[in-house]
Amino acid sequence: MAPRGPRLLSQVPLGVLTLLVVGGIVLSLATAPPDAPLQLRAAAEATVVAPGFELQDANSVTPPAGTGAAARVEVIDVLYEAPDRVFETGPGPNGQTVSVLVAGDRHFSRTGTGWEELPPSPGIGAEAVQTVLSPLQAAAGATQVTRSGDVYRFVPPDLDRFVATLLGTSPTALSSLRLTATVQGEFVTRVQVVGVLHGERLEVMVALARIGSAPPVTLPPTSQVAPAQ
Repeated sequence: MAPRGPRLLSQVPLGVLTLLVVGGIVLSLATAPPDAPLQLRAAAEATVVAPGFELQDANSVTPPAGTGAAARVEVIDVLYEAPDRVFETGPGPNGQTVSVLVAGDRHFSRTGTGWEELPPSPGIGAEAVQTVLSPLQAAAGATQVTRSGDVYRFVPPDLDRFVATLLGTSPTALSSLRLTATVQGEFVTRVQVVGVLHGERLEVMVALARIGSAPPVTLPPTSQVAPAQ
């Protein structure tokens, strides 16, 4: 995914996947049929190697009931094209819409109608893609898996790192942790991470669409691009 964009202005740190989602943590998953890990791995790997997809990354913090406080939500839309192109659009710190596009080592940003090309950054495209694919890779590497219909509950190989990246805190600080992936057809179409911190419900929901048939990530027209200042 592109360089980290603005996040929810909350005392609770909540991260994405950007551009692409918890005390006692329940890791004692019920024994699953031996094919559940293989089914999830196959679907996640098929999604990882797809030529592209659309992704919506919804991050939310919901206060405890009865507090009268409203839930805080941030949504980032992502378009991914293999091997190293990512286009992200989401809210800026002042409520405006901000877009970021990376293609290989090139990096563009837009606020309003005009684009600005920032100085080249070696490896930025690969880094962005790694961020976009990280939830799928976590599901692909899971060994503790249970299945209920199309929904697979899983534990990734590096749970601490995965949860810290998405939710900004250690799993040991969270209660009611739940990580799930939804499989439809041959692909993973949703990854959800939910947990509770100090009474607030944290959720990262990554929804994928048009897997393998998404439009390409195209560079901004030269006439709309200003050089970096």
